[in-house]
Amino acid sequence: MSAVRTGFDSRTWTDKNSDSVSTYISLSGCDNGGLGAKVTNTQLQLTREKPWYEPDEDRGRYTFSCSSSDSHAFGDQPSGDYHFTVTKIQGSTSGYYLSVDSVYVRY
Repeated sequence: MSAVRTGFDSRTWTDKNSDSVSTYISLSGCDNGGLGAKVTNTQLQLTREKPWYEPDEDRGRYTFSCSSSDSHAFGDQPSGDYHFTVTKIQGSTSGYYLSVDSVYVRY
């Protein structure tokens, strides 16, 4: 991710839930990407996508530290299409940029 703002959505992935593995997101090397104030944390929301006529499902949020790398297991999720959304940067819903060197998702 490079110079993203809150509201940024990741690519979508499909979890068939055939292996009982926890959905796991890891970030390393996050900062402001040279834009704006220093960034030390960001909150991501795991979202299960639903058909257009239903609201998407919030499957949990976690605040990642930018000190070096941080990861979080969101638990075994039901089958479906998923993405994550940047909901906060530096504890705020606006005013910051976020860049991340490496994003790893396991499901």
